[in-house]
Amino acid sequence: MNSESFRLDDRHLDEAKRIAGSHCKRSGCNTCYGRGWQGVAQDNTIVLCHKCVDPEAAFRDWKDYVAEIPELREHYHELFEEPADETGGETA
Repeated sequence: MNSESFRLDDRHLDEAKRIAGSHCKRSGCNTCYGRGWQGVAQDNTIVLCHKCVDPEAAFRDWKDYVAEIPELREHYHELFEEPADETGGETA
């Protein structure tokens, strides 16, 4: 699958919105109006609200969701790669 042609299916978009909303800390946010997301990008993914959403918590939930769906796991494979050792050497 070409990453330029990727478009998130609406059912997954709905789940991303739910996840963002579950991590929204303010119902009266003037940026996202309490939704947890500001808008939808061209690839049908959401833009998290930077003022009231904990992005790390939302990312963890999204990663858990993606892990269960093969086509998403394939597209977001970099989420599951182990970080490279910055020193370049092996750890004991």
